[in-house]
Amino acid sequence: MRYSFDERIDRTGTNSVKWETNHPDYNAEGMLPLWVADMDFACPPEVTEALIKRASHPIYGYPMKQAAFYQSLQEWIQKRFGVTVEQSWMTGITGVVPGLHVAIEAFTQGGEKVLIQSPVYHPFFHAVTNRGRQVVTSSLVQNEGRYEMDWDDLAKKLSDPAVKLMLLCSPHNPVGRVWTKEELERLGTLCAQQGVIVVADEIHADLILKEGSHTPYYSLSPELSKNSVTFLSASKTFNLAGLFTSYLLTENSQLLRDFSRTASKMGYENLNLFGMEATIAAYRHGEAWLEELLVYLKGNADYLNRFLADKLPEVSMAVPEATYLGWMDFRSLGLSQSELNKLLRQEAKLGLHDGVTFGPEGEGFQRINFGCPRSILIEAMERLASVIRK
Repeated sequence: MRYSFDERIDRTGTNSVKWETNHPDYNAEGMLPLWVADMDFACPPEVTEALIKRASHPIYGYPMKQAAFYQSLQEWIQKRFGVTVEQSWMTGITGVVPGLHVAIEAFTQGGEKVLIQSPVYHPFFHAVTNRGRQVVTSSLVQNEGRYEMDWDDLAKKLSDPAVKLMLLCSPHNPVGRVWTKEELERLGTLCAQQGVIVVADEIHADLILKEGSHTPYYSLSPELSKNSVTFLSASKTFNLAGLFTSYLLTENSQLLRDFSRTASKMGYENLNLFGMEATIAAYRHGEAWLEELLVYLKGNADYLNRFLADKLPEVSMAVPEATYLGWMDFRSLGLSQSELNKLLRQEAKLGLHDGVTFGPEGEGFQRINFGCPRSILIEAMERLASVIRK
């Protein structure tokens, strides 16, 4: 392999949230932090080179959203997904989470309802309530260990005239599902029939671990695509989260205008100078790095799955179809969530992400970030096995 993902890089002294936050649940003394969704891998060298080149010019004034920024995403989507999109469909935003806030403000009114499918990335909940809207949840259901949408429940809740927007996590965080084209079409039809706009968070779209392709929501039929906006970013794919640079994409010009106008009112009209440079370099020169990363991540997920099956059958984790996040099921231990958290944090010294953070359906679960050198995972699993056997 050209790139080494086994190297353990010391991140202390870099102001890392993951490794340096003083939090008893995740970063107490002696703990392995496996919670925040950034990776412990060096980004593609071409990205570093691009940043150094731009930093060598000593003036860092306000940047324009250059054409190359949008062109790089356009080229990437065509290359990776075979979908042709127009630059006129895009705008920039500082991050997906700020983008969710803007979208909710732009497309709904105070007191209206927003539907989400839980367990789900916890800022979905906060974005809705922070904007003074009501959360409506439709729980995902497990079918032989694989999560699926609850179609009857979705149809019922989408029929509520107060539901104006749906936040879709695709691929899904934390359960790791890659929704099929058929699932997305069925969901999109339900939303279109009820006049519910779909906001698709596709930040993990490039991190596909199973054979077959992620279906971008914007690649669906025009009827469904024009009833949606999609958020995209190189941040998860290439480990650039700290550069706070993302995109919104929609072929619906009215939704794009409404979003852009609201973003400007909320003070989100500018992008990070270095984030744009890093994004362009990543999309244009980082594909070989990504292909090797995906092989390594799949190996990490397989290792966790095998270790638990062979040595800790009381705990399970299906190999996710996408992302570098595993959804670990501890329910067979028969512990309350507080007892489970105490066992993991105080005894095993593992900083996993409490499953309840992602909704009440996460009780008995923990999310693990396996985007790290395998030696860290081996150490983590040995700690876990030791305390559970004891």
